[in-house]
Amino acid sequence: MRFSTGFFWVAFVAFVLTSGCATRVRRPAGSDPAIEMERREQLKLSLSLLLERQVRAWKVGNRIRRAGANLCANDVRYTFGFFAVDRQTFGKEYREIAGEIGLESGVRIWEVLPEFQSPETELKRGDEILEIDGEAVWDLRSFERAIQGPFEIGQLRMKLRRTPGDEIFVHLDGALACDYRAGVVEKDGVNAFADGKNVFLTTGMMRFVDSDDELALVLGHEFAHNRLGHLRQMRAQMLAGLLVDLAVAVFAGVDTGGLFTQLARIPFSEEFEAEADYVGLYFAARAGYDIYMAPNFWRRMAVEHPGSIRENMMATHPSTPERAVGLQKSIAEIEAKRIDDQPVIPEFK
Repeated sequence: MRFSTGFFWVAFVAFVLTSGCATRVRRPAGSDPAIEMERREQLKLSLSLLLERQVRAWKVGNRIRRAGANLCANDVRYTFGFFAVDRQTFGKEYREIAGEIGLESGVRIWEVLPEFQSPETELKRGDEILEIDGEAVWDLRSFERAIQGPFEIGQLRMKLRRTPGDEIFVHLDGALACDYRAGVVEKDGVNAFADGKNVFLTTGMMRFVDSDDELALVLGHEFAHNRLGHLRQMRAQMLAGLLVDLAVAVFAGVDTGGLFTQLARIPFSEEFEAEADYVGLYFAARAGYDIYMAPNFWRRMAVEHPGSIRENMMATHPSTPERAVGLQKSIAEIEAKRIDDQPVIPEFK
């Protein structure tokens, strides 16, 4: 076998480069048990932070939902002011360490709003929910099924296990609220979205909002999408566009790549976002949150995400300058209603 001169030069250069990467210090090597301990510690911190963010979104959302109940027409149900969690809904790694942060097996009370507490119905973190109105609860799905009746009538009777062998019964009266839920998903992008019934915020958005006032602005906006039925209307418009795409493909033999489906949603998307800004501000205001920071929130969004400042033909959201100006006008409208002692209710068409 013969090698060219070029081959030897390449081999020599590779040797020099790799030998230059050799380590020059002798650092302490971590043992496998130490690494495993650190892994578990980081998982505990991660799960604790996720639960903290879930609770924060739930608290702010619950306050908005109750204050805005009469804005939601028939889309309401009762809330009982507690946040329940089941560790089985988390991933395997989180489940393994959940007990180390106090999250034991079963459906557990994790947070309680003080305004729903009383000496007779005191709930505590860690209480295990065994029954709701006589129906057994063993996981989050059975909990959701059992609590549907109380959600409708506003009365709840629960059997709880506080400690082994210590089972108690509690009775709760509900408060009417908009029938929308708020949750947090583990994604780094700064985003929030509604599906017609629920609202989801990314962990990136939870990091971005500086205060509960800003969080209320985001949640109010997404609740407004649900209240106004925007997702349903958007789907109808996109279906019409899809039919055009199919017709062009069948009769003209042209693959539009879904162009008309996307074009059908553009004029409505901007209008829907502006409507959600307007109604969402009322949701936040009625709950007592500071709405005067709303324009500044979108200015900060523009600084962090400069592309949102510029409008373009394919935009589906208002530009941030347009958004800030629109919010300022809405704030003035709400303030005028407060001064005149008028109901703080949006001007629906």
